[in-house]
Amino acid sequence: MAIPMNYEDRLDMIMTHAWERWTKSGLGLDDDMRHETARSVHDAACNAYIEDMTDAEWLAATLKLVGAQ
Repeated sequence: MAIPMNYEDRLDMIMTHAWERWTKSGLGLDDDMRHETARSVHDAACNAYIEDMTDAEWLAATLKLVGAQ
């Protein structure tokens, strides 16, 4: 049986997947743009979260907020 992840661990996972998908793993971004897109994804993931949503729902909502879907 898998141990459920806490909010912070899930947030980190969602942010990583959303950032990689949205930026195509940072392809062609300079350091400033990497920082800005990471901050945008963090804000979107925090704003998209609703208690009891699945990881897939959270990722989809985050991507929608950053305009990647």
